[in-house]
Amino acid sequence: MATKKKAKAGSTAPDNMSLWDSVCVTDPQHTKRVNQRGGFTAIGAQSQIMEATKVFGPFGKGFGVSDEKFTPFPFSEGLGLYQARLWYVLNGETNVIHQFPIHSSIKYSVNGRVDDDFAKKVATDALTKGLSKLGFNADVFLGKFDDNKYVNQLNGTNTPKPSLTNAQVKEIKAALGLVKDKAYVKKVSDALDSGTITPKNYHSSIDKINQKVSNDKADVLIDAIKEGDAKAGKK
Repeated sequence: MATKKKAKAGSTAPDNMSLWDSVCVTDPQHTKRVNQRGGFTAIGAQSQIMEATKVFGPFGKGFGVSDEKFTPFPFSEGLGLYQARLWYVLNGETNVIHQFPIHSSIKYSVNGRVDDDFAKKVATDALTKGLSKLGFNADVFLGKFDDNKYVNQLNGTNTPKPSLTNAQVKEIKAALGLVKDKAYVKKVSDALDSGTITPKNYHSSIDKINQKVSNDKADVLIDAIKEGDAKAGKK
């Protein structure tokens, strides 16, 4: 079994996760769901640059890109490769510049028609993926935004919904027992099981069920009258 080594007294070992932990959580307001390629969560690029500015300083001073290069693929029409270097400084120490390569590809031309925004799109995508390597918006890239509970926690809405009392549930079921329309009964029962019927709409739900019962009774009475009239007409 692996053992954790204790830091020596007076050790100044760096906290390798300090940057990551400070930028890994994403504000759901700065994301959107994209229903393409199986569906994924897209991050607002401008919000990511804002967060990087908070940590490193203004773009071009505290962080930025250099050595940008766009190369068309020779054997794939309209496909190009973007390459650059993402650089940044930590804690205002401008004498030490950290940097690493970033890249992305894009279909910039389809059937001879060039996308006017291809340069911006591919550069933004490369920057977003580059910043993600430092931990920015890591929860999105780790797939946590696929979990509704996680997103609800970020939104502060992960609180249990108020539920019906046992007496209220029994009253609804008793009222449904008087309804003749099986499809309607199933629809309301499903709503009851899923928690759609809440204390807030309980009274209106009961009123609708009772109205349905009254309508059913009226229909039965009308059918009986019609049947009686039909029999009387035959005599």
